[in-house]
Amino acid sequence: MTNIVVRRKPNIVVNPWDEMDKMFHSFFEAPAREVMKETRKPKVNVHQEENGLKMTVELPGFGPEDLDIQVKENLLTIKALNQPDISEEGKEEERTAAFERSFVLPEDFNRDAIEAEMKNGLLTLVLPKKEKPAPLSIKIKG
Repeated sequence: MTNIVVRRKPNIVVNPWDEMDKMFHSFFEAPAREVMKETRKPKVNVHQEENGLKMTVELPGFGPEDLDIQVKENLLTIKALNQPDISEEGKEEERTAAFERSFVLPEDFNRDAIEAEMKNGLLTLVLPKKEKPAPLSIKIKG
């Protein structure tokens, strides 16, 4: 059996309620700060349509100016960063939200005709397919 000896400096009064407050704050505040620094992944719905895909991304708290949508080769990347505002007292708000999500597109999509619309925190992307060439009749000379 192990005995634990607690030694305190003389003439120091410790308030147990202050110790409980310190424990409580360290337990809840540290994880909250870490969560705010992490990248979140928003909910994405993809619907197959006759002429392509329709993708909706839930982005509450973001505006069109916070988004960056890029297509490089077959990779569609949606990035968002909500920068903290500077309040009237000159202090920055601690809340920063960010995310990045990428999707691989099939070869038959027309990357030049992708449309994006942001409305009420919902980003809608329309990804049309390339038009199939019409059958070609070749005349034979002779």
